Amino acid sequence: FRSKSRNRRRGASLIEFTLVGIPAIIISTCVLTCAIDMWQYYTLSYAVDQTARYAALHGNTCSAGSNSCTITRADVATYFQNQAIALTTASTTMVLDDGSGAVTCNPVNSCPSSSSRFPAVGSNLPATTSTAANTVTVQATYPLINPIFMFWPGTNSVGATSFTVGATSKQPVIF
Repeated sequence: FRSKSRNRRRGASLIEFTLVGIPAIIISTCVLTCAIDMWQYYTLSYAVDQTARYAALHGNTCSAGSNSCTITRADVATYFQNQAIALTTASTTMVLDDGSGAVTCNPVNSCPSSSSRFPAVGSNLPATTSTAANTVTVQATYPLINPIFMFWPGTNSVGATSFTVGATSKQPVIF
């Protein structure tokens, strides 16, 4: 009697694992990719904020007297790249605005070839003056690629889809 009972249950573990294992793998993949996307978005936001602060501290009057602390767009782009450790710089777009006009670095690793001073001479004055152009604005966008939609019912997508996230930071010029 015991062997008949054993024969009827043969293969049940495999079927149960299949019914539970496949959804568990899909959910684990989705949670992992969402965590990576959140990390990349946080990194983008952090890098934009720190880069705007860096540029604001090296404003128009930074080189007054014996100080030599002016920076270029290349310095700003390099600083951004060093802060954005989770991002692929070839996919990141950055816009630098110092009140004299916005400069787009698309991708951000194309900016280091620029030797133009940032903030530009005369474009920003310290916040204590009455001019309106006294801020530095840094914007960046990054495409997040997420394979969750491959598993979504009703989509005819074969591969992973992407969506773009952005961050902006506006800082008053300190010097």
